[in-house]
Amino acid sequence: MLRMTRAELHRLVWSKPMTEIAKLHGVRDQHVAQACDAHDIARPRAGHWQRVEHGKAVEAAALDNKKHSPEAIIIIEPAVGRPGGLQKGEDDDAAGQCAA
Repeated sequence: MLRMTRAELHRLVWSKPMTEIAKLHGVRDQHVAQACDAHDIARPRAGHWQRVEHGKAVEAAALDNKKHSPEAIIIIEPAVGRPGGLQKGEDDDAAGQCAA
């Protein structure tokens, strides 16, 4: 589980790629991205980490505190089960059925 303030999450997403954050905290990178979007935390754009890797200058976006406090707590639950909502051992046929 990932539990931190908006300000801490903002610093974290600008310090390392989402995939690394996800691995370190046992969550999915998509969930980190969704939490950022839901709490108005700007994320690095595509190519940001490649520019960093090649020593190019990059700027982190400032944390916008108009709608949410920087001290608001954000909780991202760990990734469990398989994508699509089915847990191991559940009937896979139910996922493939369509309404007629």
